[in-house]
This record gives sequence, C-alpha cells and structure tokens, in this order.
Amino acid sequence: CASAGDCSAGGQYTDGSGRYQAFVAGETNGTWGTAEEVPGTAALNKDGFAAFTEVSCAAAGDCSAGGYYADSSGQTQLFVVGETNGAWEKAEEVPGTAALGGNPLEPGLAVSCASAGSCSAGGQYEDHSSHYQAFVVSEK
Repeated sequence: CASAGDCSAGGQYTDGSGRYQAFVAGETNGTWGTAEEVPGTAALNKDGFAAFTEVSCAAAGDCSAGGYYADSSGQTQLFVVGETNGAWEKAEEVPGTAALGGNPLEPGLAVSCASAGSCSAGGQYEDHSSHYQAFVVSEK
C-alpha cells in the first residue's frame, strides 16, 4: 500500500474453462474496486497457468507488479505490469528473460519501487545446464 486506504493486490483465479488466470484489484480511499484480469495476460498465458504474485506501489495509483504465466509450449515465463494514475497497463514478458534461454522459476520474481516509474525487479531461473541463476531488470 502506498498509503492507508490506497492499495493494490492480485492473485490467481480459475476461469470457466478450468484455466488459471491472473487478476488485480485496487483500493482507493478505503474502497476496493472490482477485480479484473491483468491486462495483456490473456495474450501471454497460452497454456492457462498464470498468477499475479508481486506488487510495489510508490504512490497511490502508481504501482509496478509481476507474476508468471505459461506460454504456448507450457514453459513458465515471468511478466511485469505497471499502474499509472490508477489504470493498469498491458502486461509484458520481463524484458530480457527470453534471451537467458532458461526456465524462470515461479513465483521467482520480486518487485520494488522507490518512486513512481522507478522500479526494479529480480528473480531466478534455471539455465540449460540445470544451474540456478539470478537476474535483475529496472524501470526508469
């Protein structure tokens, strides 16, 4: 929570097809809004296994968050998503993780924001040699 009564939260739900989807909900001035699917995750989550796992808010309505999803080959991938002025943007794969060539570990992602638009995320993945490696990414 950025301040008392101004929070964001999320998690996982099962849709009507039995697939796991990621959701987010926000609280403004002490009133919770309606939960919604994390924008953009429907396009990413081809194998039906997604969840919202982390959120950090620098100010009310200005947050960064992340989670995981399963791509079309069933591999776990990590996503990040931002909230600006109370509106959630489109989720995207964590930049650079595809080039690592490994399997990101879920939940495996931590997000922290020092100020609005200035966040960092980090996590871990298993490379093709079955070794665990760390990664970091920042938003500026």
